[in-house]
Amino acid sequence: MVEKTCSVEGCGKTAARELSYPDAKVLEDKAGLKLKVYHARPPRRPGVVYLCEEHYKLWKRLSREERKIRDMVLKS
Repeated sequence: MVEKTCSVEGCGKTAARELSYPDAKVLEDKAGLKLKVYHARPPRRPGVVYLCEEHYKLWKRLSREERKIRDMVLKS
């Protein structure tokens, strides 16, 4: 199996998580990080990004509010 690396430009750490690009876009918008997107076939397949533990924790912190809102909308 090929070991994947973090999609954040300049980070060469081993990837721990895989997220869809629309979910991970908060890292570009709020933190100003540049992401490499894999397996994208617009407009139907937006692609995925791979994140190391450090960038995954940053994503969780930055996207907390959006995830809460999305969960509330889905439950109702």
